[in-house]
Amino acid sequence: MTHVSRLFLTLAAAAAVVTLPVRAAGPSRWEISSTEQWMAGRGEQVAITRDGRLTLGPTVRVVHDDPSPALWTAVPAPDGTVYVGSGNDGQVLALSGDTARVFWDSDDLQVHALAWHGDALLAATSPDGKVYRITANGTATVFFDPEETYVWALAVDKEQQVYVATGGKGRVYRVPRSGGAPTKVFESAAANVTALSVSDNGDLLVGTDSPGRLYRVPAAGKAFALLDGPFTQVQAIRPGANGATWILAVSPGAAPASSPAAPPAASSTPTASVSTEVTVIAIGDATTVSAAPAASTATAAASAGGATRGAVYRLGANGLLDTYWEATGELPFDLHATASGQLLIAADNGVVYALDGDPVRTARIAQVPGRQLTRIVPRGDRYLLLASNPGKIIELAGTAAATGTYTSEVKDATTGATWGLLRWEGTQPAGSTVTFSTRSGNTSTPDDTWADWTGVRDDEGVQRIASPPARYLQWKVTMAGTPILDHVTLTYLPRNQRPKLTSLTIHPPGVVFQQPYATQEPPDLAGYLSTTPAPARDQAIAAATPTATAAAVGRRLFQKGFQTFQWDASDPDKDDLRYQVAVRRVGTDDWRVLARDLVGAVYAWDTSLLPDGRYMVRVVAGDHRANPVASALQGEREAGPLTVDNTPPSIRVREATTGTARGAADVLRFEVTDAASTLDRVDVLLGSGQWRPVFPEDGALDGLRERFSVPTADLGEGPVVLRATDSLANLATLEVDRRK
Repeated sequence: MTHVSRLFLTLAAAAAVVTLPVRAAGPSRWEISSTEQWMAGRGEQVAITRDGRLTLGPTVRVVHDDPSPALWTAVPAPDGTVYVGSGNDGQVLALSGDTARVFWDSDDLQVHALAWHGDALLAATSPDGKVYRITANGTATVFFDPEETYVWALAVDKEQQVYVATGGKGRVYRVPRSGGAPTKVFESAAANVTALSVSDNGDLLVGTDSPGRLYRVPAAGKAFALLDGPFTQVQAIRPGANGATWILAVSPGAAPASSPAAPPAASSTPTASVSTEVTVIAIGDATTVSAAPAASTATAAASAGGATRGAVYRLGANGLLDTYWEATGELPFDLHATASGQLLIAADNGVVYALDGDPVRTARIAQVPGRQLTRIVPRGDRYLLLASNPGKIIELAGTAAATGTYTSEVKDATTGATWGLLRWEGTQPAGSTVTFSTRSGNTSTPDDTWADWTGVRDDEGVQRIASPPARYLQWKVTMAGTPILDHVTLTYLPRNQRPKLTSLTIHPPGVVFQQPYATQEPPDLAGYLSTTPAPARDQAIAAATPTATAAAVGRRLFQKGFQTFQWDASDPDKDDLRYQVAVRRVGTDDWRVLARDLVGAVYAWDTSLLPDGRYMVRVVAGDHRANPVASALQGEREAGPLTVDNTPPSIRVREATTGTARGAADVLRFEVTDAASTLDRVDVLLGSGQWRPVFPEDGALDGLRERFSVPTADLGEGPVVLRATDSLANLATLEVDRRK
C-alpha cells in the first residue's frame, strides 16, 4: 500500500485540475484583415486585393435589364455588336452601345450557344435541339438538326466547319461549311457534351458531364482523355497565351445550403418541363430542362461537407495538365484570359475574381448586382457580364469607380452585447473619404426589426458605435477617392452569461487522487503494513468512478478520513472560473465554507475537522475574475447527503463462560456497536498469529450493533484480540484477558 501524508493529499488534490481558458475582463474584438475575412462581406464597386486590402474597384453599370430570367451566352460581332442568347424566351438579343433589341426570336425555350460563321450568326437551341444560321437581317434557316434533344456548345474552325455538342446523347458532330451531311467525330458515355474548343490545327477539345472529363480529339484519330477529375462537369474551355488552354470544371450540385438546389440528374431520354422559376446551374443548364447536367450524388454529398466546388486547370502546349486554382467559395460559371495574363472568373452571387501569378493569388475585383454571372465578354477596354436571376447585362469598366460601398457579414455576439469602438487602419490620401455606419438587431438575418443604419460617432477622435445593444451587428463603409483599408476592428462587450456546473461527484469515503503531474510518487514505506483491512480499502478504490468529463486526476489512492468531491463546469463566455466548496450538516441551514477561489475541479476534504454526522455539499462556480463585480455571475450545484464518521466502533465483552460438568464449551460473548456507520468486518486474532473473521449471532453483518459468540477452543492459546471495522474504515481493537 502507498502511504501519503494529509498535507500532500490536500496539495495534490488542489493541483489536479482542469484550467479553463482565461479571458481577461473586458470587451471582445471583431477583426477583419485577411482576404478570406473581407470576402465574407459584400461590396459595391469595391475590390478585395490578393494581399487582403479593400480598395475601390471598377465602375459597375447595368447596361440592360431583360425580362428573361436567364442570359446564357454571348458573342461579339466584328462591328462591335454583342449578341446574347436567352432563356426561357429563346431569343437572341443584339446589344449596340447601350441599346438592346430582340434580333431573333425562336420557337424554342433556350438559346445555349452562339458562334460566328462567315457573315452570319449560328444559334443553338433547346429542348428541340437545332442549329440555326441567322443572316444580318434576322432571317434564320436550320443549319443542322441533330437527333439529340439539346445543343450545348458550338465551335467553328478556320475552315468554317462547325462542331456541334449535344445532350441527351453526348456527341460531337462536324458539319461542313455549307451545311449538309454531318460527321460524328466523338461520342461519350456521358449524357451531355458541355464545352468545345477547336485549335488552328484542327484538334478538338471536348468537355463532358457526369463524369466531368476532358478529351482531345485529333482531326484524324481517336479521342484521348486528358482529365478525369473529381468534378462532375467541364464548364468552359478558353484559349490562353503561349499555347496554353484554360479549362473550368465544376460540380454544380456542390452549392451551399443557401444556394439554389441542382435539378434532377440527366437521363438518356429526357423530358422537358417548363417553370417560371429559373435557377442557373451551369452554362447550358436550365432548371426548365430535366436533362441539364447535374452533380453526382457522391460529389454533391462531399461538397455539402465543404469540398471544393470547382477548379481551373491549365493545359500546356506540351499536353500536360495541372490544377491552377480551386474554388471553395462561390460556384464559378465562366472564365476569360486577359491580354495581361490575368484570368477573370465569373461566379455565383455576382462575384468576379481575378487570378494571376504562379502559384496563383486571388483577388475579388467586383461584386455586381446579379446572381449568377454566366459569361464574360470583352468589349474594348471593358467587359460585359451576363447575369441570370434576373437577366441582366452588366458593364465592368477598366477604371476605378469614384465611390464604393462595402457591407460586412453579420456578426453574432452569441448573446446580447453592448457595442464599443470602431478602429480602422489603411491610407486616406487628401481628398479621400472613409465613412462608417452600423446597424444591430436580434435576428440572424437583417430585416425590418433591425435598427436603422447609424453613422459611427466621432467622440473627440474616437469612433464609437452608436447602434443599440443587441446580439447581431453589421457595419458598412463608404469610400470615395483613393483610400485603402487594411484592417477594421470593432469592440463589443457581450452580456455576461452564467457559469454552469453540469455534474458533482462525491467519491466513496477515503478515495483520493495522486497529483497527476507530480515530480515523483510518494514513497512506499518498506515494512509498513496498513491497519486498514484490505477488502474495505480495495472496495472503496474500485468504486471510485470519475465522470467522463471530470477534471484530469492522477492515480487513485486511499486515505482514511478524506472525502473527495469532483465536478464538471463550463462557462458560455469561456471566462476563467474559480470555485467555492461548502458543506452543511443535515438539519441545519448554515453552510460552512471549506475552500474559496479554487482553480481546479476537484477537492479533497479532511473530514476529521468537523464532527461526525450527515452533510450536504455545495460547489459554487464564479466568473468574478473575468467580469466587473456588478456583472459577475455564479452557478452552483448540490449533492449528498454523505456520512462523516471518524469514530471507531465500540467493542464490549459481555461474558467469557467456562464449560460446566455437563461438558459445555467455553464461549467468548461480545458486542460491537457503531454510532453512525454500519459494521463492515469483525476479526479475532488466533493463537497462531493469524486474523480470522467472525460473524454475528444472526449471521448477517448489516447493522450498527451486532452480537457475537465465539467458542474459545477455536482461538488457541494466549490472549484474545478482537478487531472491528466500520464501513468508513474506522478500526477498533480490544484485548481480552481470558484469565479473568
